[in-house]
Amino acid sequence: MNINRNLVKVMCLAVGAATGGMVSAQEGQRVALEEVIVTAQKREENLQDIPLSISAIGAEELDSRSIESLGDLNAVVPNVMIRQNPGARLISTTAIRGSGQGQPAIWIDAPVGIYLNGIYLGKTQGSVFDVVDIERVEVLRGPQGTLFGRNTEGGAINFVTRRPSGEMSGSARIELGNYDRQVARLQMDLPKMGDTSISFGLRREQADGWATNMSGPDLGSTDNQAFRTSVLWEPSDKLTLLYDFDYTHTDQTPIPTSLFAADGWRGGFPAIFGPYLGGLIEAGITPYITTSRPKTVSTNVANGQAEVYEYNRGRSHSLTLEYDLTDQDQLKYIGSNRTMNFEDSQDIDGTNLVTINAPFVNAQNAWGMSASYNRKTDYEQMSHELQWIASRDTVNWVAGVYYFEDEGETNGSQEFTLFGLPPQQSNYAADTEAWAVYGQMDFAINESLTATFGARYTEEERTGWTHRYMTAGFGGAFVMDTPGIPGLALLPYTTYSDTFDDMSPMFALSYQMSENATLYARMAKGFKSGGFSSEVADASVVNPFQPQTSLSKEVGFKSELMDGRARLNVALFQNSIDDQHITQLLPGTTQSLVTNAGESTYQGFEVEFAIQLTEDWRLSGNYGYLDASYDKYPDSPIVFTNGVPATDSTAPLIDTASNRLPGYAPESTYSLQLNGTLARLSIGEVNLMIDYSYTDDMYLYSVNKSLTAPNAGGSYSVATNSIPSIENLNARLSLNDVAAGNGTMDFSFFVRNAMDEDKMIQGIDFGMFRTANWQEPRTYVFSATYNW
Repeated sequence: MNINRNLVKVMCLAVGAATGGMVSAQEGQRVALEEVIVTAQKREENLQDIPLSISAIGAEELDSRSIESLGDLNAVVPNVMIRQNPGARLISTTAIRGSGQGQPAIWIDAPVGIYLNGIYLGKTQGSVFDVVDIERVEVLRGPQGTLFGRNTEGGAINFVTRRPSGEMSGSARIELGNYDRQVARLQMDLPKMGDTSISFGLRREQADGWATNMSGPDLGSTDNQAFRTSVLWEPSDKLTLLYDFDYTHTDQTPIPTSLFAADGWRGGFPAIFGPYLGGLIEAGITPYITTSRPKTVSTNVANGQAEVYEYNRGRSHSLTLEYDLTDQDQLKYIGSNRTMNFEDSQDIDGTNLVTINAPFVNAQNAWGMSASYNRKTDYEQMSHELQWIASRDTVNWVAGVYYFEDEGETNGSQEFTLFGLPPQQSNYAADTEAWAVYGQMDFAINESLTATFGARYTEEERTGWTHRYMTAGFGGAFVMDTPGIPGLALLPYTTYSDTFDDMSPMFALSYQMSENATLYARMAKGFKSGGFSSEVADASVVNPFQPQTSLSKEVGFKSELMDGRARLNVALFQNSIDDQHITQLLPGTTQSLVTNAGESTYQGFEVEFAIQLTEDWRLSGNYGYLDASYDKYPDSPIVFTNGVPATDSTAPLIDTASNRLPGYAPESTYSLQLNGTLARLSIGEVNLMIDYSYTDDMYLYSVNKSLTAPNAGGSYSVATNSIPSIENLNARLSLNDVAAGNGTMDFSFFVRNAMDEDKMIQGIDFGMFRTANWQEPRTYVFSATYNW
């Protein structure tokens, strides 16, 4: 297997470095791992002292591994799976310990919270963007409802940017690579001016598409820019104010969507449309089928639709105020406002066919073959948080109040003539107003045993509206929105609202077995917001899906070994989820429906390690194992008519749990990293970084093991909706600390996907055909950086 071969190659390099490490140790040289400081519990703490599963990646490692956005974090941490949404690179699909959400629309929230400097980013649309000047990334696994709040029942990912230093310093970098990739980056700290420090950073990246489009712009191109500035004002030794501004702008083409198969979970076109019309459609699309990453593609757009593109513009203002009441008490305020303008224009059928000849099918003797849409979202969010952070001899606590509101509206033009549908407009809005009060306390029972307990009460109101109507051509004028017409899914302007609340407690015990070993146990409740399936075009859209909750039980062991040269952390966990949110694409439509799927259990274990082999070499890695299953899954049964499966929504619900498997829950994830200095030359250091990761195969949806089982229900099947395991090998060779004027220069060569793997990573099952998205091909860049 390729997995084993490539892993052996990496391990051989590690063993070689380890041999050097033993020699160094025998010579009496003391080396140790650096202490890792995080703010996961709203205060600075040693990662090893916190009774929960948390991983932190520092600035140097982020730069070496070329991690600059959420999309670069897949498998970097155990049991963390991150994918681009099908066909949309700017929308993330993120799962931690199997808790994930593949639905990209703004009317549903993800179970994994994404944060920038502790500020919640409300939607997955536009969540994949470059963050300039990152100091570290903290990944918290398991429910974080007490301190982080709503929509963190799977975990939380927090990007922390660097504060201004007040000293004149900076760096400028230029990168050049294949596909005409050009990257420019500048980071600078200005000298302190009185009691004010300022830093800023910017990044610009452009690259050509990696898939040649025979009928439009090449796909997979990159054109983005990011800018941020921080102003730190310290008028006294007790008061600090920090203002941050972030700006991102992306205007590029999507990754290729190829036609993967001329059948779906319900069968092929002949089964759905009949042998005559279905046979004509199948014959027309068959030449476009590809089962590997395409080098060339063909797209088509509807009349009136722009060429395929992705666009996002985000602006964020935040203010952090810290006031030390005493040496032991601090008041902290965090306020933010963030806006996003997101657009994409897509052709998602994998062909460039507009129509096919279909004599006698209709008056035109033709059948439309388009599956195109244009989606425009305007979104704004605002939040305020006030914290009281205190410490006493044996007690530490954090108490706070939180307010959040957002407004989002999506207007979508669609032309899905392939499904026999006329041009339509699918418009909807989703707004939230939420508030919470919380507290968490650490109590030192004795020198070795510490108890942590906390709770958070959240109340939120979700409101929105849906309007789905027929148009005169793609994006054209209103024609009608009369509901109930067979074959037309239309809905007049319809409003809805509901209120949800939740109490999220947590409790943990931490026992310090020795100075370098800690054992802990933790129990926590998580909460994911309820809402409305705003794309559903019938009166049931006013019926909300209920909040998803989880109860997590975890035991863990954290240790430092070999006189500080090694670190080993292990965690065992079990997450019990109630009212789980499951997304289904209604067959033959563009309507997504979310239901509460009863109960499920996600359990497993995680191992993280790091070894400072010598002063120059470090080996680190992790492994995550996940066992996911449903305990209760009420759903509509699947019935067969003339051999074609379909969901019978009129029949009583049945329990399909024993015949279902969860989506986005890979059994195994692991990674290995080797970093070190190959040589010290008179002009500088030659360094090597090797970074290998693996993600097991998984399913795109909640699938049936068998469609013919007595308790088969809902939709989707193991046979048609699995995606293979993927592996990725990155490497960097660099020459660092080369003297240049009043500063130094670094030169490096970085390669991503060095093995040029071309596995399927995403897809959509439309019921009668399937599309796929693929790993991007091997890319490499040469970079030169000047530091001062």
